[in-house]
Amino acid sequence: MPERPFVEIEHTADLALRVRGDDLPSLFAHAAQGMFHLMRYPPPASEAAPLAREIALQADDPETLLVDWLGELLYLADRETAHFDRFEILAMEGTALRATIHGHAPQRPGRSIKAVTYADLAIRPTASGLETTITFDV
Repeated sequence: MPERPFVEIEHTADLALRVRGDDLPSLFAHAAQGMFHLMRYPPPASEAAPLAREIALQADDPETLLVDWLGELLYLADRETAHFDRFEILAMEGTALRATIHGHAPQRPGRSIKAVTYADLAIRPTASGLETTITFDV
């Protein structure tokens, strides 16, 4: 079984996630998968309807774009009582992103995340791509 592209790491008060990706689009998709994994959604109920949403964002730097991306996903999940589980990064040019996200509604998380933080956030190159650690306020 392949290793997950994200792993929950110990944090004193909040939740934290170490995420890896071959490039920025995969890092962003894996960060989204990891965040929804931390929220512990149950399997979709039989009455849950599939849904898809388009997202377009622009920021000053990749770290701000990552926080904005995850924050937008949290907002949409809360607004639509939805669980998103598939993230297609359609275009990523500089610090602009265009994506389609897929999921089901209604779905409620087992654990809430209030916000994505900038605490020690840095996207770093590694021998196998990119890595970052994201801290979430719960």
